[in-house]
Amino acid sequence: MDFIRTGNVLHKLVHTIAGEEYKDFVSIVFGWKKIVGELLAERATIHKIEKNVLFVSVSNNVWMQELVLRKFQLMSDIQSLLGIELRDIVFFMKDGNIKRKKRRKKNG
Repeated sequence: MDFIRTGNVLHKLVHTIAGEEYKDFVSIVFGWKKIVGELLAERATIHKIEKNVLFVSVSNNVWMQELVLRKFQLMSDIQSLLGIELRDIVFFMKDGNIKRKKRRKKNG
């Protein structure tokens, strides 16, 4: 009996469910830790790919600067490891602790 790695089966299943439209997004999500390393992968989250532009949120300015400095290397690594050609990568700050206040209507 041959053993099949569970991770490979799950990756294939997720790719199948996601379909062709989200194939690149799923591939980058699965390969993100390998591309940026474990430390940065914990501090930067992939949000979407739109028109071959990858959008990544970062936990603070320090990690954003690190990723911005490595941007072209990241694009090259994604191309060589995953075969996905990106036009650009956009980094933005996202703080999960910020609570948005609801605007109140003024009685007039």
